Formats: sequence, structure tokens, C-alpha cells
Amino acid sequence: MHAAALAYFRETARLGSIRRAAASLNVAASALNRQILNLEASLGTPLFDRLPAGMRLTAAGELLLRHVAATLNDFDAVRAQIDDLRAARSGHVAIVAIDSLLVDFLPRALDRFRADFPAVTYALDAVAPAVVPQQVADGEADIGFTFVARSSRAVHFAAEFPAPIGVVMPADHPLAARSAIRFQDTAAFPFLAQAGPLPRSADIDPDFARFRASLKPRLVSNSIQALKLAVRLNMGIAFFTRLGFLDEIERGEVAWRPFESAAVNALRIGLVVAEARTPTAPGRQLTRFLISELGRLNSA
Repeated sequence: MHAAALAYFRETARLGSIRRAAASLNVAASALNRQILNLEASLGTPLFDRLPAGMRLTAAGELLLRHVAATLNDFDAVRAQIDDLRAARSGHVAIVAIDSLLVDFLPRALDRFRADFPAVTYALDAVAPAVVPQQVADGEADIGFTFVARSSRAVHFAAEFPAPIGVVMPADHPLAARSAIRFQDTAAFPFLAQAGPLPRSADIDPDFARFRASLKPRLVSNSIQALKLAVRLNMGIAFFTRLGFLDEIERGEVAWRPFESAAVNALRIGLVVAEARTPTAPGRQLTRFLISELGRLNSA
């Protein structure tokens, strides 16, 4: 049934009068009445009792009204989403994230997103985990990714996904034969470290923080690309989430194994958005898309 006919029926039921409903909808009373008669003919039953004082719903009309309310609400929601899609065809989205997401996951996700939104432009910056919420709160970024931890009330995590820190190593490394690795088992091998402190949420296992601090790295770098190559060249092992090594793991060049630590394995990465600021249309669409992509990745 056409949405206009349902809208005419709903307004007549609300006002109890064809004349008042027609005036409210700015249509001719004869046209509105014809739509209702067509509805009754198609359903094979009266929808209203026509009384001197106006129109009163029959039992069939009450049943249809419940259906119409749900149908038109759904239709309005879909129309709003379609309008949002149209508005999101162009625009700009600024994203800040921990750098392990920038080397693989986010560029691939943006490449898939641009198939439907080719005119959208992006700024994609790597920042320290603790800096992400503040930049989103200040409006420097529309979307952020960081380890889940207590943060400002000016932002919230729109979604969270498992992202434990584990051991990254060449695929043929001795530790790759294990399903999980104890902290002390890594001490026998050269360690490659990312510059900077651990994410604040990593201190949920103080043993891990103390163990990492006790290691003397063979190489320290603020470039995850340099560390990725160093791992592949068998210069040492590194501690990262697997999200920065998806391509190398898929190609069989490196292996990733979790630690034997329930606390470290509980680490999560969250998608951060501003609490009060209204996102742009492309920002809303990209946020939904990235949540879907991370959900698909974690279910694989």
C-alpha cells in the first residue's frame, strides 16, 4: 500500500474527520476520502464507522492503525538514512588513531568506503593513545581509535573491540610453535621496541608493565613500518596488537601469538567520538562503516 494512502488513513484516525484530516494534510477532502475507500475496498472491510459526529475506527481499522504506525515510522527512518547517504556523498573526515591501525586496517577500510563515497576526503594521523580522546573532544578529529581506558566525559566509545598485545615474530620463530607465550619466555630473544610509554590500559597487568620495562631493546623506533621490517628481517621480536600486521600475517611472513595473561588479553581498542558535537553526514556514515569493518575482522 502506498505511503500516502497510509498517511491519509492515519491522519483521519487521529482527527476523527475527513474534512479536518484533509485540511491538516493540505489535500482535497474528496481525494482523501477516495484513498480511504480504496483501502477499504482492497481489504474487503470498513475501516471506519461513519457517524454524524465524525469517523470512528472499526476493529479492522484499529488493527490497521497499529500496522500503519510501525510502517510509517520505519519508512521515515529509512528516508532519513537515505537523506543522510545523499548528504554524505562529499565532505571531509579527520581521523586520529594509534599508529598500528594506520599501517593496514584503516587504509584498507577507507579504500572500501570510497567505493560508495568517492568524493569524501580524509585526514589520517597517528597519535599517542592518550592523546586520541583529547583531540576528538577538542574537535581536531571527528573519529579516534585508542585503547579503552577511562577518559573525559566530552567523548565516549561508540564501539569496543578485542585488541590484546601479543608477540610478533618471523613465521618460523621458535615461539611461533606455541599457542600462548609467557612473559619470561620472550626474554631470551632480541627485543624491538616502539618508542613511548605503554597505553595506560596496559597497566591492568602490572607484571607485564614491569617485564617490558626490564627489557633492553636491540632497536627502538617510533616508526611501526621500520619495526615491521626489522621483525621480518629476524632482527628480533616485538609486542603489538595483531591489527598492525594483518597483511604480513595473511601472507605468512610473520606470526602473532597472545601472552598467557588474562589481563593483557582483555585489552580493547575503542572508536572514540565526541559526546555533544553533532557529527557530519560523512562522519556518521564512516563511523558506522568502521564499526562494521572491525566487527567483521573480529568475527573472522
